[in-house]
Amino acid sequence: MGKGKSINRREFIGKTSKAALGAGIALMAAPSINVLGANEKILAGIVGAGGRGRFLMDRIMKVPGVELVAVADIYEGWLQRGVTKAQEKSSEVKGYNHHKKLLEDNRLDAVVIATPEHAHSHHVIDACNAGKDVYCEKPMVHRWHEGREIVKVAELNKRIVQVGTQRRSQDIYKQAREIVQAGKIGKVTQVRAFWFRNSSDDKPQWRYTIPEGVTEKDVNWKEFLGDAPYVPWDPHRYFQWRCYWDYSNGPAGDLMVHQIDAINMVMGTTVPEAALGTGAIYRWNDAGRTTPDTWSAVLEYREGFAINYSCMFSNEHYGHAEQFLGTDGTVELKDERELLVYAESEKVRKQAVGEIQVQTQGDQNYEHLANFFECVRTRNKPNCDEIQGFYASAAADMTVQSHFLGKKVRWDATRLEVII
Repeated sequence: MGKGKSINRREFIGKTSKAALGAGIALMAAPSINVLGANEKILAGIVGAGGRGRFLMDRIMKVPGVELVAVADIYEGWLQRGVTKAQEKSSEVKGYNHHKKLLEDNRLDAVVIATPEHAHSHHVIDACNAGKDVYCEKPMVHRWHEGREIVKVAELNKRIVQVGTQRRSQDIYKQAREIVQAGKIGKVTQVRAFWFRNSSDDKPQWRYTIPEGVTEKDVNWKEFLGDAPYVPWDPHRYFQWRCYWDYSNGPAGDLMVHQIDAINMVMGTTVPEAALGTGAIYRWNDAGRTTPDTWSAVLEYREGFAINYSCMFSNEHYGHAEQFLGTDGTVELKDERELLVYAESEKVRKQAVGEIQVQTQGDQNYEHLANFFECVRTRNKPNCDEIQGFYASAAADMTVQSHFLGKKVRWDATRLEVII
């Protein structure tokens, strides 16, 4: 089985420097790196203290040698809840109503970003330029080209960047990679991946609870919109942003990107050479929603295999999984909890395939954050750096561009850019 060649930051930048500079990236002199001692505490801040942000805070506060001392959010309600939560473990917590104010806090070694998808690139670049190491929730970027800017700025500032696709920190995915790349299930020509959800009619997917009584005066609406088109204040768009293309890539950016990154890890690949995506709203057509509740994609790789992907929000019987279909056997990673290997029949396979069933334990979100903070201390490469984050989010965005164009979208592997 052929595998893609992963490149390092300098090789990546060599390929993209002309295009990146043409995009007008703001470059700053690289700050000095404060090398932490083995027993020195890492001081961290978080940008975005909504539901996902507080979920991550619970885990950050459990990592040995890390103290969460700063919280930023543009909604006063989330800011106060975040500060209160951080104060459970620290008496030195400061709250900020803008991410740039938090980045001016010279105490901080690292920043965790848990903001809406369309804001990620600005927040990561600002944090790198402020001399902070960065953990960013997936997808790393909303539009594919934003990822090239992040890679360049991270290299310039010598920053550690970890992207929140947590499967890379799970033991069963590492085991699957060893099995597949050793050729133990033969040649893989297709990977099937899916993520199926369901919910009651009164609780649509992504329609998170809107705090009672919240008005525009409680939120920095202009900051939320950022580069997105202007629309008047809409609490649905603010608190339920995944439902709108202006701020989200829908299922491709929320769910599929996790699985694409895991497939890249197992197969040793980068970006597909071509992608098709299509989706529709078949159930949850409410409150002006624009992103689909049903999504399908095909991604073709130059290494000689394709991903066949599907996602829906109306049936959860099959859960979610990645299935690597080889000529001699199959590797299935089921619900992020179980690794199964099945053999093809003796009449078709060329080698013996040991059938196994392994279950994993533990909290992958905690493990992924712990890996990040360990790399903040050691300066080693994290499990999912910004280059891998770029590959996965670029692939996801390719399928979205295909959806809107109604045609196959291709990738230029030499120039590292989408061909439309």
